[in-house]
Amino acid sequence: MGAMRARIAAALIALASVAAAPAARIGVEMPAAGDDGARGLAAVTAIRLALEPERVVVRDSANGGFQNPHRDEGSDNDVDRRLAPSIVAAFAGDPSIVAAIGGLRRNVGDADAAAAQAHGLPFIVLSRWTRNGRNAGVFCLCLSPPRLVGRARDFARYRFGPRLLLVLVGDAGMLPGLWPHRFDGLSVVRVEATARSADAARRRALGMDGVIVLADERPPTLWSGTAFRSRFDEAYLRRLGHRDFRAVPEGMPRGQVATLEELLPATSRLRFSVRFHAIAGFAPNNEVAAAHAAAQILRAAGSDRAAVVRALQHRRFETVIGSVSFDADGYQATAVLAAMP
Repeated sequence: MGAMRARIAAALIALASVAAAPAARIGVEMPAAGDDGARGLAAVTAIRLALEPERVVVRDSANGGFQNPHRDEGSDNDVDRRLAPSIVAAFAGDPSIVAAIGGLRRNVGDADAAAAQAHGLPFIVLSRWTRNGRNAGVFCLCLSPPRLVGRARDFARYRFGPRLLLVLVGDAGMLPGLWPHRFDGLSVVRVEATARSADAARRRALGMDGVIVLADERPPTLWSGTAFRSRFDEAYLRRLGHRDFRAVPEGMPRGQVATLEELLPATSRLRFSVRFHAIAGFAPNNEVAAAHAAAQILRAAGSDRAAVVRALQHRRFETVIGSVSFDADGYQATAVLAAMP
């Protein structure tokens, strides 16, 4: 009789612990310090607005400190890139976490995606270049590099003309290898931050109507051929590599150079903007809205990992950034470019 009471008591304790544990939690990997601390904290704020507080498990990929406080130029995200995969692995080892959000930077997004795929954790990243393996549960609320270039190419042909050049700066030069045959039909030149390389790119742009520029961790830009030949030089490339970079050269006539983000139409997200502004004190940008959308998607996707993967592979979700579905490569399937003045 005593043994039976002990078994019943143990069973009741187990049931109580299960009932007390929050179900279907969402892991969040974001930097809370360093170069990207403000961006990461804003993304976490947006995510919390879409989910109940007990469902959100946040881990700081910046490890609570500055990544390289003495560096004058560029942004050193080595801490995030090393630490983020271990955070993903820890999320995967927690059965109460059914999915996660992370990958604020492209390099970190690629590392997160690889770790999530290796550990079988459904994951939404905000930025990425790599492609999914077979049946992976990793998705990006961004356009794939080829689709981004394709959208820019369509608009450039309309705005500037049919003769286009694709310029890949620094690490962006790896993209044709990651996405073979996806940039066919475009003239491509790889550029480093040197006067010689910039001069070679300007020579390749002779006779071109428009130029698409992709640089690692920088907003893609669309240039008229004239603007590119006059302002794309070593000084511009050095400024682009600086922490306080400027993607559009100062003093350019309106419409001659634009970031691709400017060409993506703003979606109807007034209610979210008002809520976010009340908490954060500033209006959310597209990146913050995407973080909120990721949380909206995972809130609606399901309460276990298999259900989340199936939903993200096959369903369409209504979010603050519009109606979202994902393609076979794991990227946001569609985006329409707005008219550039």
